[in-house]
This record gives sequence, C-alpha cells and structure tokens, in this order.
Amino acid sequence: MFVSPDLLSVAVEQCAETIMVADHEGTIVYVNSQFVKTTGYTADYALGRHLGFLRSGKTPRKIFVELWAALEKGEAWEGEFISRRKDGSEYVEHSRISPIEWEGGDPSTSYYLAIKKDITAKKQSEEDLSKLAYTDSLTGLPNRILFQQELNEAVSAAQADRSQCALLYMDLNRFKEINDTLGHDAGDQILCEAGKRFQSALDGRGLLSRLSGDEFVILLRDTTSTQAEAMAQRLQESLEAPVELGDQKPALSVSIGIALSHLSGSTSNTMFKHADIAMYHAKYNSLGYSFYTCQMEEAVVRKVLISDKLTTALEEGNLHLHYQPIIELKSEKLSGVEALLRWYDPDLGPISPAEFIPIAECRNMIEDISDWLLRETAGQYRKWLSEGFEFTGRISINLSERELAKANRVDDILSLLAQLGVPPEIYEIELTESAFINDKGFTQQNLDALACAGMIIAIDDFGTGHSALWQLRTQKVDKLKIDHSFIHKMEADKATRDIVEAITAMASLLDLKVIAEGVENQHQVELLKDIKCYYAQGYHFAKPLCAQMFAEGWLSKARAVA
Repeated sequence: MFVSPDLLSVAVEQCAETIMVADHEGTIVYVNSQFVKTTGYTADYALGRHLGFLRSGKTPRKIFVELWAALEKGEAWEGEFISRRKDGSEYVEHSRISPIEWEGGDPSTSYYLAIKKDITAKKQSEEDLSKLAYTDSLTGLPNRILFQQELNEAVSAAQADRSQCALLYMDLNRFKEINDTLGHDAGDQILCEAGKRFQSALDGRGLLSRLSGDEFVILLRDTTSTQAEAMAQRLQESLEAPVELGDQKPALSVSIGIALSHLSGSTSNTMFKHADIAMYHAKYNSLGYSFYTCQMEEAVVRKVLISDKLTTALEEGNLHLHYQPIIELKSEKLSGVEALLRWYDPDLGPISPAEFIPIAECRNMIEDISDWLLRETAGQYRKWLSEGFEFTGRISINLSERELAKANRVDDILSLLAQLGVPPEIYEIELTESAFINDKGFTQQNLDALACAGMIIAIDDFGTGHSALWQLRTQKVDKLKIDHSFIHKMEADKATRDIVEAITAMASLLDLKVIAEGVENQHQVELLKDIKCYYAQGYHFAKPLCAQMFAEGWLSKARAVA
C-alpha cells in the first residue's frame, strides 16, 4: 500500500513527541512543531545550529559517551537527558535516537533521528512518591525504611574495609507528659523543633531519621567511640534552650543509646537492638547517654519487662498497700501511719517500689499510681471509720518530685479527694530532699498549695541527699524523717549519733518534728529519747501490716494523738 509523502509529513508535524534530525556533528537539520512547543525555540532558530544550546550541563557525561558509542556501531540508543528551554527552565526528556540509513544522501554525512518525550511531570511524580515512601511526613526527615537501607549498607561497608559505624538511638524524655499537657499540635511542633536542633548539631556528619513517636536515630559512618560520644554530647546540648510555644516554654532533654558496629555483630538489626537497650539504660539511670555493653542487657530487659507489666498491674489489682504505724515515743501511742506501696507480680514475684517507681516516672505513669494510692487510702480511711475504728492521726503517702513539678497537679489531687469524700487534712505528704533542692517547674507552688489545703509536708530519707537544714527555713515543711541508715549506725558509732542529735536540735529550732525511720530495738528507742527525737517507726513497733491487721492491732487499742 502506497503512503503519500505529504501524509507522512503531516503525521510527523502533528506527532505529540518531539522529532529532531541532526547530523554526525550535532547540527540540527529538522525539527517538528512539538519541538517548538517543548523548548520554546523556533524552527528557524534551531535549524543549522549545533544542538548544544539545549543542554543544561546537568546530564552526566557518561550518558553522552554511551550514546555515541552505540551510534558509531550503528545501534539505536535510549535514555534520558536533562535539557534547558529557551526561558531557562529545565526539563527531563526521554530520548530514542537511532542512525538513519539514507541511500540518496551524502555518503560523507551521517544523520540521526531523535524521538523525544518530556517526562518532567512523570519524574516529579516518581520523586514525590519516593519522598512519601522514604520521608517522615511530619519532620521531613528520612524515615525508618530509608534509614534501615542506609544502615545495612554502612554495616556491610564497615565489615569490608574494617572501619566502624555507630548508631545513636534517641528518645525524648517526658514527651508524653508534655504532649498530654499541651496538646498534640504542640507535641508535633516540639518533634519538628527537636529534629531541626538534632540536624543542626549533626552538621552534615551523619544521617538523622525519625523512627516514630519521639524516637530519632543517627547513623555515623567511619567513626570512633570518642566521636560518637562527642556527638551525643552535642545532641544533648542542642536541647538546652526551652522550646518557644507561645506562653509555654517546655524544656526538653533526650536519652541516647549508642551501639558500635564492631561490638554488635554483623547485622543492622543487632545494632538497633543494642542501641535501644543502651538508650533504656541511660533513661532509667538518668545518664543522658550510654554505650551498649553486654552487661547491661539483662538489667534493661528486666526494666522493660517491668515497664510493660506495670500498666497491667494497675488494671488487674496487683498493687496493694501495707500500713506501718508511726509512734509517739513518750506515750508509746499511735501518731499516724505510713501507707507503703507493694507489688506482687505472678511471674516476677515481689517487686520493690525502689525498682518500679523510677520506671513509672520514666513511663509517665507516676500520676496514675499516685491517683490509685489516693483512691485506696481514701477508701480505706472511710472503711475504718465505718467499722467503728477511731483514727485521728494522718496517713503518710509518698508523692513523686516529678509529678509535683507539673502545673495544676495539686488541683487534680484536691479535685480527686473531693470526689472521694475525704478531707485533705488526713494526709501527710512525703517527698525526698531533692524536691526541695532542685525546685523544678511548679514544685514550690504545688507544695504551698498542698500546705494551704491542710496537708502536712515531710522530708523523707533525710540525710541521704545534699540538702542542709538552713535551706529549709523558707520551705513549708513540717517534719523530717531521718533515714534508717543513720538509726542503724548510731548505736555503735558516736559520730553518727552526734549527727542525729544535731539534726534533731536544729529541726526543733525550726519548729520541725523529727521521725526516726527503721527503729529495730529498744536500745535505739532509748537513744532517740535521750537526744529528744520523739517520733519513730520501724520493725521494733510493727512491720508493715495489711489494713485489717493494722486496724485490729492499733486503731482498736489506742486512740491516736496529734
């Protein structure tokens, strides 16, 4: 079937793809109308001109080498160019270029046909999809998928050239507390700001990624332990300035775990695991940052297990209270009682508060535990009264320094007590010395509010911290509880006995009552009386008892004294 040359000419002119013919020197001899639409150049401008005016300079040189190598062998070539339009804008074009066999042409001249398609929009879509696949949508940082790929390559490269890479696993401290208090929008702003500060501290020396939530990771290639430690310090310093969120200026800090490739075996998964363990070790021990060691694994695994079980313990009723009498030594009668938290786990057995309370603080569960404690003691107080027992003393409970640093925490406590139908005056609040020394956040305001509500404030385990009595003269403190370690030593050590006597005398000048903890025998009682310490608790009087045994043993046989 014969096709008219005129029809072919029209078809070529109306083709949706750019069609161009050039000779072996790169001189353009033909362009169709789509060329004009795509490049912005007229046909008159292009014809007879070397095609170099279309080049952007961004197409890799090896592309042209491969192109001419194929054409010189009489083969077709297919690939992509980054070209430039008349207005200076760049675009990506997919090109199919092949030699033209023209029997009637000049034998000294070779011609080549190029069929080109503008694929800029397609490439942009691919880049957008790639960005979605490999970028965290909130912070714009690389996500877990991309980081995992880079870490895999880094570990393999480190093994091949006997170098070392490091993985820094970071978790923002108290982020859930901040997020719950200020709202999720503020939480998102904090995550973005943390990412920017980490990126600035990194200064192009590694790859930063956000894994999820408040967890970030950094990959350092070809590094040393000293360099990794220096980086951890810079990352911590980057969060020293508070974040500006309108009227709020929350302070941030971060716990960092560091795993080194030569200590973590041959896989990136092992590095992730080790860095995660080191991060938890740093968090639970308030270390800031920590390098992974095999010795820490068992302890961290137990802490993580306890952390996971703690929520269940609250829900399933595995927490319970014991009550230990506080005695007025002159009359040997009941002055009050301390509610002591106990946890028995079906799998792990008894777990000490000294072990699980710091974990609860790290997990931002301490307020839930304190609220449970208030509900239990309030319910028990009402039950004792309903059963005819007389209790005119106070119930001592421990609150966390961390929760009292929060704004409006006392409002929540007083609101809960009102719901429970018990007066605040039945409570004595015990805090460690550090709460009075550090005075973080809203601690002082909350202590004042507790005192104004009628609660008594006591310093627990006095002598184990770094406070001095003179520091307490401006604090709303009513009682000191001398740590049991001093009571144990004072029988055999006169210097310790002198310290206890000095604490008691100075406390008296400040109008503070002193309670000796851990009293185990009558000799200790007599020594305490001699130095005018008139309140005590310990196994000499009674071990911590269940609520019923405490009531039957103490409330029924002695009226409490104020």
